[in-house]
Amino acid sequence: MWILLACTPEKTVESQAPPESTVVEVARAPLQFRFPLPDPTLFNQTVGVDHDPADYDGAGEIICSDYLGRQFPWCYDGHDGSDYLLAGGFDTMDSQDTPILSAADGVVVETDDGHYDRCHATTEGVDCDGNPMQANFVILEHEGGFRTKYWHMKKDSVAVTVGQAITCGDMLGLVGSSGNSSMPHLHFELEDATGLVIDPYAGPLSQAETWWLDQGDPEAFPGLQCAD
Repeated sequence: MWILLACTPEKTVESQAPPESTVVEVARAPLQFRFPLPDPTLFNQTVGVDHDPADYDGAGEIICSDYLGRQFPWCYDGHDGSDYLLAGGFDTMDSQDTPILSAADGVVVETDDGHYDRCHATTEGVDCDGNPMQANFVILEHEGGFRTKYWHMKKDSVAVTVGQAITCGDMLGLVGSSGNSSMPHLHFELEDATGLVIDPYAGPLSQAETWWLDQGDPEAFPGLQCAD
């Protein structure tokens, strides 16, 4: 997932009003998530799900609406998850390991590892320095068939195996920049059993009920506590 925050757009785009409604009512499981990272102070931005149904090209990719109707840099066109950007970028990634944690109890249904983890932004897009643009990731399945995806992990850091039962807060891997990623970050994505993307945040352009145990302030991050 290319995070446009990593680059300065070549030209500005006139601000667009949020769409009137993009709410999709989802029959939800009794799930409540914790923030999937242990230390929010290491992260400096959330890039959320885009609720604007229109597709844009070129400089128009900065046109979007997050769950509150905020625009770029809170989202970008077509983004289907929540990105948490590692403060300090590759310097922080190199100086310390930053764990990615399970947001809820579940079972591992898919993993991939071993891929180059220093993909970065250029003026042409994302560059993996001649390596295949493949992400290291973990996918968990939860009650009701809902799935959470944890993308762009550090090479050789995936700490779980397919079929393994996971408890909320278990370590899944480490923050990296593998695949279509412009900087070290976690892409966290929620889908229902049919593959429909769900924004875990409650808001006027999302659903009325949050999937976070503690959604917290819009300018901050969700809480760290797991549901009972």
